[in-house]
Amino acid sequence: MSSAALLEPQPTIAIENVSRDFSRVIERAEVNAWRDLYRAAPADFAAGQGLAIAEDGDLVWTTCTTIPFIHFNCVKNFGVDGPATESQLDALLAHYRAAGILRPWFYASPHTEPSALRCWLEARGLQRQSGWERIFRDATPPAPEPLFATDGISVERVTPATARQWADFIDNQYRLPTSPWLLALVGRRGWHHYMLRRDGAVAAVRSLFIGTDGMAWSGIDAPVPGIMAPSFDLDAALGEAMVRDGIAAGAKLFVADIEAPLAERDGPAYRNYARLGFKLAYFRSHYSYLPANSG
Repeated sequence: MSSAALLEPQPTIAIENVSRDFSRVIERAEVNAWRDLYRAAPADFAAGQGLAIAEDGDLVWTTCTTIPFIHFNCVKNFGVDGPATESQLDALLAHYRAAGILRPWFYASPHTEPSALRCWLEARGLQRQSGWERIFRDATPPAPEPLFATDGISVERVTPATARQWADFIDNQYRLPTSPWLLALVGRRGWHHYMLRRDGAVAAVRSLFIGTDGMAWSGIDAPVPGIMAPSFDLDAALGEAMVRDGIAAGAKLFVADIEAPLAERDGPAYRNYARLGFKLAYFRSHYSYLPANSG
């Protein structure tokens, strides 16, 4: 950002009082992305990693017996599309126990039903571990001039020729063995992957999934700003490219997260997303069991 820009008033992210129905639309954008992501997993990779996604009506949950990663052992929309029940919760916990999963994850937002859901989780020993700010924007085009400085960096779409470099970067950042799965997403309908280079080397990545309904979810980001690295400016440049390209590709609603939330709801992530036209919908809490070695 230039010195002149630093003197300008910094944007503050707007907080939107979203309805329960709209929160369902927001959450469905992510759920549909995960559905398609799991469909793309090569059969041999899925079998070797114990990777699966299951559905019961609108309820969706993921399982992976070899990789203890939050997204891979997670109930994606518990109490979102309709009120959850304690019998559902007990059945899901029994499923994860049978699979040998020690830390399944559940999400809870102000709109999940019923209001006792958090108490049910805590009564069974799960505790709030973390949480993300859920943010969104519509398809209003941003101003034509660049929103963020690009000095010394460049953003490019991932192609079959650069797919291996992109997948290896993600696996190295997260220390995961998911390259075969990631490579299956390059060129897949609905998926748009981006790499940011600094001095020719890959420095940050992010992906966008646009469903057939025009709902767009942003994820597969590395490094995670504020958690894995102070890469807020890099992520902002990726976000701008995705918003502009996504609108051109027909996206109607963009959904993303601020994964390093701040109590005062200020800081570079909040300001950058405000500049990109995003609004804050709600804070989504994440529940799981404490790690076995946490005491």
